[in-house]
Amino acid sequence: MTQEDLMTQEDLMREPVTVTERGRVRGSTTPHGFAFLGIPYAKAPFGPLRFGPPVAPDSWAGDRPAIAAAPTAPQPATGFTLIPEGTIDGGEAPDCLVVNVFTPDLGGAGLPVLFWIHGGGFTNGTPSSSWYNGDRFARDGVVVVTVGYRLGAEGFLNIPGATPNRGVLDWIAALEWVQRNIAQFGGDPSKVTIAGQSAGGAATMLLTTLPQAQGLFRAAIPMSGSVFPAPSPESTLRLTERVAAQLGIAMRVEDFVGIAPSALVEAQIAASSNPEGGIAERFAGQLNFFPFVDGDVVPRPPMLGVAAGIGSTTPLLIGATQEETNAVLRMVPLDDGQQEEALVALGLDESGVATYRSAGGSFGQQLGQAVTDRMFRIPALRVAEARFDAPAATYHYDFEWRSAALGGVGAVHCLDIPFVFDVLDDDHVKVVAGDAPPQDLADFMHAAWVSFVSAGDPGWSPFQPDRRATMVFDETPKVIDDVLAPIRSLWP
Repeated sequence: MTQEDLMTQEDLMREPVTVTERGRVRGSTTPHGFAFLGIPYAKAPFGPLRFGPPVAPDSWAGDRPAIAAAPTAPQPATGFTLIPEGTIDGGEAPDCLVVNVFTPDLGGAGLPVLFWIHGGGFTNGTPSSSWYNGDRFARDGVVVVTVGYRLGAEGFLNIPGATPNRGVLDWIAALEWVQRNIAQFGGDPSKVTIAGQSAGGAATMLLTTLPQAQGLFRAAIPMSGSVFPAPSPESTLRLTERVAAQLGIAMRVEDFVGIAPSALVEAQIAASSNPEGGIAERFAGQLNFFPFVDGDVVPRPPMLGVAAGIGSTTPLLIGATQEETNAVLRMVPLDDGQQEEALVALGLDESGVATYRSAGGSFGQQLGQAVTDRMFRIPALRVAEARFDAPAATYHYDFEWRSAALGGVGAVHCLDIPFVFDVLDDDHVKVVAGDAPPQDLADFMHAAWVSFVSAGDPGWSPFQPDRRATMVFDETPKVIDDVLAPIRSLWP
């Protein structure tokens, strides 16, 4: 670092500037520190770099402005979403491989770091949602990094001749950027916790099992997403074949490179609208675009990695919401035969089907709870069970606070995020959580996440076979032993 790179505290308060390995960045002040938005950790992955691994950005001269959110990765338009995820158009070659950093201190504070991977089914989302504003974590001594990565076909389509699992490599490249640069933002590279929700939770869990990611973090928080079903190589290539057919091209990387990103998004939408199979795929948690086992970047299905003890030295905080998909599925129109078929397709036997059918309410509500349990709560539980003998602790939670907004969405998917980030005052929170969500619950959850990121302990007992202690987040948070006992034996 040269003398001109050194700034006094007075300079920092006037104009926050710090130094990255590629050049200086100028951020903005926040109520509790500083924010630096849209810092590139890799070049825009288009043109000659398309469908390849992330490539380090070029250096720049002077102070690079980092005061506005960067363009989002190419993705379908979604309309209303539970999380405010407005896309930012960057044209056909958006500079979307970026990080946002929130910090209370640009000195050598050695603060713990929360590295956040956004959700969106691996096809949508942004690192710059107002629900991911890290300023309240900064207030409590945690540096937050949110990451943008390639989505959909750009990041995860299995194209012959292309680098596989490009989105996964983006996460790893961003974590490597953190290792090299976060000290300049007040963070300690040895105190990184990876976290994410939904697809970001599955990404987090996957990273704990990947050889290339080892040593880049010390703890992990998969929220409402953990282990995913591993598609066969044949099925991933059949999806590629459908996308290529929509575009009228051959299944070769050189043909895909010539397609505009916006056209590729349209083709992936069309190819996804007629998924293979029938009702089983519709309700069994099968996504079209997500990390696949390629033998290299992703050498094995993540649950096999967990079962083999990979990542067992990484402290884990894992859980889900009680009613992730219930509101979405409660109005699903199915006849009697389809209802039975849908529950069987999830993996329930006759006894399991009877248990969910006897729960009361509409069939849509019963199906919604079964899908919630099958896709989110049970996988998180199985991960926790697989780590009973792990050297690092596992902490389990179940978010059960129910929102009456939007016709009564209950403890819906994504609802826990504004509590964790302590952003209940965000305007969009009222839309999803109502006018008066409990701030006391946000205080409690946020403090638990701060404690886990800082010290590896959220404040309750680890998940062990004698108790299966689970923190239930509700109006009055409390630990309940074996909270999923009524359903855990119903699922394979």
